[in-house]
Amino acid sequence: MIKASLRALTAIEKVTSAIAACFMFAIMIIVFSDVVMRYVFNRPFSWAYDLISLYIMAGVFFLSLSGTYAVNGHISVDILLPRFSAAIQRLCIIISNLVGLAIFIPITLLGYQRALDNFSSSDVMAGAIPWPTWASAGLVPIGAGILALRLAVHLVANIASLLTGEDLLPLPAIAGHGAEKAGFE
Repeated sequence: MIKASLRALTAIEKVTSAIAACFMFAIMIIVFSDVVMRYVFNRPFSWAYDLISLYIMAGVFFLSLSGTYAVNGHISVDILLPRFSAAIQRLCIIISNLVGLAIFIPITLLGYQRALDNFSSSDVMAGAIPWPTWASAGLVPIGAGILALRLAVHLVANIASLLTGEDLLPLPAIAGHGAEKAGFE
């Protein structure tokens, strides 16, 4: 069941990461086009900043959260972790999973409530274009919710691994350890 959950989450993360990559590409195209329009034709896009800051940046950030966590891509401080046994390392990861859940479950719930409130009140951003704010707010519970699911599955897998001694979920690679084996000195 754990492996099936991890496969399902990985499939979802591939989709959200692909969308985030498309959003990043869209930022580059819009900024480039806006610069050309501003300095060559003296006709900048009045909507570019609002679109990028309200929707696209939120999408890049929140849609890539869980996929980045899955590949151990977030910044971490692992000064003491290499000195610990595998069981203590796993215990530290369980604690970090619990802390992450304590943070991202409320973010998911509050983000969902805010998106729902924005949608039901037809909230829009003041400006040249009345951008609806619910779509941007909706990205928060999607990204944080997927990460919370990933943290919950990792928590269960790490607890089961600790109790059974079976490596259901490999310990994450520690920076600077093992790089010499791969020839990255």
